[in-house]
Amino acid sequence: MNQKAKDILLKITVNLCRLVLATTFIFSGFVKANDPYGTAYKLIDYLNAWSVNLTETLALFGAVILSTIELVIGLYLFFGISRRPTARITTVLMGFMTLFTVYIAIYNPVSDCGCFGDAIILTNTETLLKNILLMGASIILWKHHELQIRFLSKNTEWLISIFSNIYALSLAGYSIAYLPSIDFRPYHIGADVRKGIEIPEDQRPLFENKIVYERNGETLELGLDEDDPDSTWTYVETKRVMIKEGGKALMSDFYVIDQNKEDITRSIVEDEGYNFLLIIPQIENASQGFIGDINEIYDYSVENGYGFYCVTGSDTTAQKSWIDHTGAEYSIYNGDERTLKTIVRSNPGLVLLKDGKIIKKRSTYNLPDQEQLTKPLENLDFGKIDSITIKRKISNIILLFILPLLTLTLLDRIAAGWSFYRNLKRKSKDFQLENIERALGLEKTTKGNEQEETTNNN
Repeated sequence: MNQKAKDILLKITVNLCRLVLATTFIFSGFVKANDPYGTAYKLIDYLNAWSVNLTETLALFGAVILSTIELVIGLYLFFGISRRPTARITTVLMGFMTLFTVYIAIYNPVSDCGCFGDAIILTNTETLLKNILLMGASIILWKHHELQIRFLSKNTEWLISIFSNIYALSLAGYSIAYLPSIDFRPYHIGADVRKGIEIPEDQRPLFENKIVYERNGETLELGLDEDDPDSTWTYVETKRVMIKEGGKALMSDFYVIDQNKEDITRSIVEDEGYNFLLIIPQIENASQGFIGDINEIYDYSVENGYGFYCVTGSDTTAQKSWIDHTGAEYSIYNGDERTLKTIVRSNPGLVLLKDGKIIKKRSTYNLPDQEQLTKPLENLDFGKIDSITIKRKISNIILLFILPLLTLTLLDRIAAGWSFYRNLKRKSKDFQLENIERALGLEKTTKGNEQEETTNNN
């Protein structure tokens, strides 16, 4: 292989590494900005494993900053902005993350790293392997950063910087106030809780009955379809043996316990009709600025015969305090705090079930008010499942992200082309002028020589 071919291969390798890193950082930053609370809870899990206490507010702030950094670095890598500093920062970050994932792969402080939120769940070992590959790519990029192909001119780079920061912060802010735009969790709108709490048929454990016989200390196990042994064998028992382990229900951690410690989960999800679930993971930290709206929703549910269940992970002391401060007339039930945080990223948040299926999820900032709840749910849009599908939501988010970038890139290319055309035109004029001046100079010289020869002849 000649040197030219080697140079081309190296350039291709460097830019492939750059695009892999860019895609990873952009995707990771996006899913974190889409669900800042999920990232914050994961940060708290890590710190709790090391006996470090962190408030939810600080963890949420850290989650927003982390998502913004990742998204900005990803876009810098993709467009080839500040190639050398970006390559260095990427390598340093990947070095830190690789060492960190070595630690979590060995000691397993949490079950999954949370690097891609709930969109892609990786084991700690899988995360380590992923980071080793990305570390290698970042080292190649650092050593040959000058081989990155620029997609933008330097005059437009600052616009990408501004856009990436605004987009990341806006997406995170919207998700905090109005719940994640794209819900990757099991409890998304449209999810059937009845099916979710059951183990799928193809994942259920398989058992086989065995008849046990004994003779002179020797044991014999036979299946029900096998012939019985002779009379010298003594029957002992019939036992059930697992021949295949079963899976786990998708929503196995969801349960609702009443004041008598009775599990009423099935009675709620199997109810034919509408049921409101007021989810308050932590009553101690719950916002009380929307108590009036919540009480109105409860009154509306009573008037129309709908179920209303307030479910919390807090103890009876906190529940009593909530009732005293809010004047709540509804009963409060217990559930798993972590599961409640997974169901809805708001404290409190509202979930509407119909025939056991999730059809609405609202944060405290967009609870339905009296003007919306004027009729029975059967006659209201609020009583219908959201028509916007997951695919459409993803498409909308991608368009809001990609279209501005494409527009900026197109304008940059047009400007660059116009600048090239102007430079070319100017150089063409300069070249023509030089030729004219050169021609005029030659003509003057010729005439001067002719005059000089005429003078000499005379």
